[in-house]
Amino acid sequence: MIQSISPDSFSAIVRIELHIAGKCLPVAQAGGGQLIFDKPVSLPKGDGELVMYIDESPQRWRVFLQPESAPVRIVRASFEHIA
Repeated sequence: MIQSISPDSFSAIVRIELHIAGKCLPVAQAGGGQLIFDKPVSLPKGDGELVMYIDESPQRWRVFLQPESAPVRIVRASFEHIA
């Protein structure tokens, strides 16, 4: 049996991007001290900006990366919310 969706429930559209060194990279997941990408990436060591759009409303964090020397899908990072 398929459950019907109540009229007051909704699904948000979420998009996450990492802006670093003049690039904009899509991020699959962020949190818990890490960024997870769909494919392995090579990132420069340094700071970037994480932008999470929820229904096109952006939230921003300064991101401090600890990238690996080889391309990886999971990158250690710390986050600072930008008000």
